[in-house]
Amino acid sequence: MMAGAAFAQSETGQITGKVTDTNGAVVAGATITLHSAETGAQRTATTNDDGVYAITNLQPGVYQITVEAANFAKSTQRLQITVGAKASLDTTLSVSTLSTETVNVVDTAGVEVNTQTHELSNVVSGTQIRELPTVTRNPYNLVQLSGNATTDDPSTSQNGTAGTSTFRGAGASLNGQRAASTNVLLDGADNNDSYIAAVGQTIPLDSVQEFRVVTSNFSSEYGRASGGIVNVATRSGGNDFHGTAYAFNRISRLASNGFANNATDVPRGVFTRNQFGYSLGGRIIKDKLFFFNSTEWTRVRSQGELLAFVPTPQLINLSAPATRDFFSAYQLAARATGRVRTAGDLGITGVPAGTPAFQEVAYSVPTDLGGGFPQNDASTVTRVDWNLSDKTQIYGRYALQDNITLPGTGANSPYEGFNTGTTAYNQNFLVSLTHTFSPYLVSASKLAFNRVNTGNPLGDQPPGPTLYMNETIAVNVDQNTPVNVAFPGYLPFGPGQAIPANGPSNQFQLYQDMNYIKGNHQFRFGGQFFNIQQNRTFGAFLNSVQTLGVNNVQAYNNLVAGQLVKFQGAVDPQGGFPETSSRPRSVRHRSAAATSTTNGPCM
Repeated sequence: MMAGAAFAQSETGQITGKVTDTNGAVVAGATITLHSAETGAQRTATTNDDGVYAITNLQPGVYQITVEAANFAKSTQRLQITVGAKASLDTTLSVSTLSTETVNVVDTAGVEVNTQTHELSNVVSGTQIRELPTVTRNPYNLVQLSGNATTDDPSTSQNGTAGTSTFRGAGASLNGQRAASTNVLLDGADNNDSYIAAVGQTIPLDSVQEFRVVTSNFSSEYGRASGGIVNVATRSGGNDFHGTAYAFNRISRLASNGFANNATDVPRGVFTRNQFGYSLGGRIIKDKLFFFNSTEWTRVRSQGELLAFVPTPQLINLSAPATRDFFSAYQLAARATGRVRTAGDLGITGVPAGTPAFQEVAYSVPTDLGGGFPQNDASTVTRVDWNLSDKTQIYGRYALQDNITLPGTGANSPYEGFNTGTTAYNQNFLVSLTHTFSPYLVSASKLAFNRVNTGNPLGDQPPGPTLYMNETIAVNVDQNTPVNVAFPGYLPFGPGQAIPANGPSNQFQLYQDMNYIKGNHQFRFGGQFFNIQQNRTFGAFLNSVQTLGVNNVQAYNNLVAGQLVKFQGAVDPQGGFPETSSRPRSVRHRSAAATSTTNGPCM
């Protein structure tokens, strides 16, 4: 029962084993001494009456295990512990009256076989992370190396199409579940953006030691998740100094054009993507104090033209005063391509059939042309490990990501002042303490703080209503032209969405894990305290939604008539309910929406 209630120190591993002589008889009272090959950290254990031992809460890395017993030759073996691993290492001691030693090297590059639990998982090693090609150097892209992982998300996307990736979770569906059902851990602590169910803190690829992808039968120590676990461990320093410096450059001159562009005679987009950084780790005090830092910068630049259909000045001038007043406040910032649809083409009544009604326009914005969204990004990870004594090990880790995408990447419009970018200033702090009270009792404590602070700010235009043809999906001007209609307002192609959406999500985490060995039994128990503060504002409080029709023909005619079929707005409750008065404070998942079905004029 106790083992089934285990919690939390899921980035650490453990070694269990049995010591026997050459005849198969168990060796009780043998001393097991474990040394970290990188840091020299030491742990000890003693075999019980059945010759069994266990050493728990080990940081991932290569260890030297020495087994000694009276009247037996000493045996030394090397074993790699991966993140979250439960390794078995049995030892056979030979009888000797001389001071001899047996050295066995355990292959650390082979396939890991789990003989301890029913868990199904794969480890993505540090060698794979740093040597396999990744087009964006995002370590979470390598989650797809695991079995039972796919980029197809079985949930439904915003346009109603099933089986498309939403890039939630770690960007992949595990075990056939929604990508949002993945629990992402960083050094054993929660690393999720609880607002959108995505990775909270991204870190440089060179700062990752390895990670484990658990797809089925994971134990309760991992906490919540119905799909799978992505358990990432960061690198630490060691007695030897190691470092890297790198620069990766991707340019459109070395890229081919896409199939769709070739089919429609669209030239290849021009983009430049540069990623550069370094990693450095080593000792401050030999065998005692170590440091590691990895920092990476990303710069992406690309500019491209987007297309939209907008009402012509001729149609607006023939429309009702409410429509003319609405459009008079906005300036078109796009050039006409020459493609026009008349009132007769679109079924608009009340104006001459030959009236130019909607025209196609092209406008230039920073956009993804093959190198990612134009952005400035900086991310860093700093870690300090301290072997306080043979019984106590401490490490602290701080991660920071500062990301700004250029105006037009978050929201864009052919009308002036509605182009916006996105911001992110995310921080993740962790302190971990492992203490060995005795060879049979080990405690692991962890304190973590994760702050995901993302934003979708407004552009130059003040808050105001956004006009839509349809309240749920973007609308093409006609079935033969896959170009969407755009009206003034923020997110003209995203009905049901709104900006600004700004503010931090704070996560306070406290973990306590205890391992106790009694005879042939291992008891593991613990708990966690988890506090989430969702201090975000939602764009619906500022920008209302105005819908022209339930179908295209009705929408076109209501535009001319200056009428709406629906107006939707939201009231900011300022932390309370709308009918009560309260002083301003953080909004916590409570809002009030007002919907009006009407044939009234446009606002």
